[in-house]
Amino acid sequence: MTNLDSKNNNLLKWIIFLPVIGVLITSFSLTNIYINSINKTYEHEVIEMEKSYTKKVKSEIKNRINNISNTIDKNYNFQSNESKQIVKHFVNLGHSIVNTIYENNKHKTKEQIYKIINTQMKDIRFFDNKSGYFFIYNAKNAISILLPAAPSLVGKSLINVKDKNDKNLFYSYQKVMEKDGQGFDTWYWNKPNSIIKSKKIGYVKIFEPLNIVIGTAIYEEDIQHTIAKNVVKIIEELKFQDDGYIFVIDKKGTSLSHKNQKIVGIPLNKLSSTTQKNVTYIRDKLKGKKETFIEYIQDKKIFDENRISKKISYIQYNKNLEWIIGTGLYTDNLNKQIKEKKLALEQRLNDNINLIILISVILSLIIVLILMSISKKIKNTILYYSRELNNKNSELKLLNTNLEEKINKQVSILREKDLFFNQQAKLISMGEMLGNIAHQWRQPLSAICTVASGIQMRKKMDIITDEQIHNDLNNIINSTEVLSQTIDDFREFHSNKKEKVEFEIQSAIDKVLNLILANLKSKDIAVHKEIQNIKCTSYKNELVQVLLNIINNAKDALVEVEEDKYIFINTKQKNNNLLIEIYDNAGGIKGDIIQRVFEPYFTTKFKSKGTGIGLYMSKNIMENSLKGTMSVENYNFIYEENSYTGAKFMLVLPI
Repeated sequence: MTNLDSKNNNLLKWIIFLPVIGVLITSFSLTNIYINSINKTYEHEVIEMEKSYTKKVKSEIKNRINNISNTIDKNYNFQSNESKQIVKHFVNLGHSIVNTIYENNKHKTKEQIYKIINTQMKDIRFFDNKSGYFFIYNAKNAISILLPAAPSLVGKSLINVKDKNDKNLFYSYQKVMEKDGQGFDTWYWNKPNSIIKSKKIGYVKIFEPLNIVIGTAIYEEDIQHTIAKNVVKIIEELKFQDDGYIFVIDKKGTSLSHKNQKIVGIPLNKLSSTTQKNVTYIRDKLKGKKETFIEYIQDKKIFDENRISKKISYIQYNKNLEWIIGTGLYTDNLNKQIKEKKLALEQRLNDNINLIILISVILSLIIVLILMSISKKIKNTILYYSRELNNKNSELKLLNTNLEEKINKQVSILREKDLFFNQQAKLISMGEMLGNIAHQWRQPLSAICTVASGIQMRKKMDIITDEQIHNDLNNIINSTEVLSQTIDDFREFHSNKKEKVEFEIQSAIDKVLNLILANLKSKDIAVHKEIQNIKCTSYKNELVQVLLNIINNAKDALVEVEEDKYIFINTKQKNNNLLIEIYDNAGGIKGDIIQRVFEPYFTTKFKSKGTGIGLYMSKNIMENSLKGTMSVENYNFIYEENSYTGAKFMLVLPI
C-alpha cells in the first residue's frame, strides 16, 4: 500500500511539474515570436495608416463638397420652378384684369377697350425689383396694345420682332399656344441699360373674347441672382469641427464666399499676385472637368495668423450657377495629425508588448498554481460533482417552478416589441402622409392665392363689383373646405381609437386615395380600380394603414420606371372572405428576396428612403389584428395590349 501511495505521489509530481516546465518554455518562445511579428506589423501599419488617413481626409472633403453641390442643385431647381409658377400666376392675374375690363366695357369698340387696357395696366409693376410688366398684342396681326418697355410701339405690328438670337417672337408665341392657348417660352433680350443679351423666361396666354395675347417674363439672371444669395448665405452659416471652410469663386474669379471676408466680392485683379495665381491655377485645373483634387501654396496674406503652407483642396464646377466650389486641408495640419496618429500607434505598440509580457508572466504563474492545486482538487472531485448534481437538481426544480412566469414575461416582451414596431411604422407613415398633404394642399392654396391677388388688384383699380367679391369669396371657401377635409382624413387615419365597425371596402380605398392621390399624380402614376363594393366588419383604420403601406411601396418602385406607370386595385368576394389585390407595373421583386420582404428592417430601397418595417407591420396587422392573411408574388399581365410585370399583394380578410 505504501509503495502504491509512493508511486501515486511520484506520478502526481510528474503530472504537475512537466506541464509547468512546458508552459514556461512555450510562453517564452511565443512571446518572443509575437514581439518580433508585432514590430513588423507596426512598420506596415504606419505606411498603410498614412495612406488610409490621407485617403480618408480627401474623402471627407469630397463628400463635404458633394453635399453642398447637391444642396445648390436642389435649391436651383426649386427656385427655377417656383419663379416659372410666379410668372404664370401674374399672367393669369393679368388675364383676370383684362376680363374684368372687357366685361365692364362690352358696349364699346375693341379700339376703345384696347385704350382702356393700356391706360389701366401700363403702370403695373411686379417682382422684387419691379422689373415685371404686362405686354399685350393682337393675336391675329401682332398689333401692340400694351408694351410699357417701349410705349412708342403701341399700335404698331410686332410680327417681325426678333430676339437677340434671331428668333421671331410672334410665331414662337403662336406655337406655344397651339394646344392649350397658353404656355411657357424663352428668348434672349438686352436688360435695361445693358448691351449683353440675357435669357428671359416668359408665359403667354390668349384672351379669346378680344383675340389678344397677354404675357410677361422674368430674366433668368435675376432668378440666378436670388438663388446665389440664398446659397451663399447657407454656405456662410456652415460650421465644421475641423475648422474647415468652403470657398466659392464665380466665373470671373471673384470670391463669393471665403473664411476671410476681406477678399469676398473683390475683383480678381485687385488681389495679391499669389492669390491671383492660385485662382487662375484652380480655374485651369477644372477646364474640361467637373471635379478634381489640387495642391498649391496658400498666400500668407489670406490669413495673417498662418504661415505659408501647402494645401490639398477638392474643387468642383457647378454648371447651373457657373461657380467653382471647394474646400481643403493644409498639409502641415495633415502631417501633424499623421504624426500624432503614428505616436499613438507607437505608444499602442509599446503598451501591447508590455501587456503581452505581463499577461505571459501572469498566465504562467496562474497555470503553475492551477497545476499545483490539481492534486488537492482530485480528492474533492467526486464530492464537488455530487454537490453540483444536487445543485443542478435544485436549479431544475426552480426552473420548472418559474418556467410559466418566464414564458409570460417573454410574451409580454414580444408584445411590447410589436407595439414598438407598430408605433414606428405609424410615425413613418405620418411622415409620408405629411408629404401627401403637401401635394393635396398645393392646388387649393394656389387657387386661394390667385383669387385673393385678383381681388386686391381689382380693388386697387376700383373695378371690382359685389357679385365678383361674392363669387371670389365662395371660391376661397370651397378651397378651404378641401383643406379642411384633408386634415379630417389625416386626423381620422392617425386616430388611436380602435374598434370594429361595419364599412364598405370602397370607402376604405377612397380614404387612402384621398390622402395620397395628389402625390401619385405628381409622379405621373395612374390608379385603376375594379371594385366589388363589399361590406365587412373589422378595424377600418388598420386596414387603411395596410393599404397605404402597400400603395406607398408601389409608388416608390414606380418612381424608377420611365414608361407609363400604373397601380391596379381589385376587390371581390371569395367564399366568406374579402379578397383585395394590389399590383403595379414596376418590374416585380427579385426572386431571391421576395420571401424576405415581410421581415423586419429588410428593405429593397436605399437606407435614406426606407426602414424595412412597413410591410412587416402590415403583415402583422393583417394576421394578428384583422385575422386575415397577406402574401406577395410577381405577376405578369396585359393592359391596353401591352405586357407588364409587377409585384402583386393579396389581402384576404374575413367579412
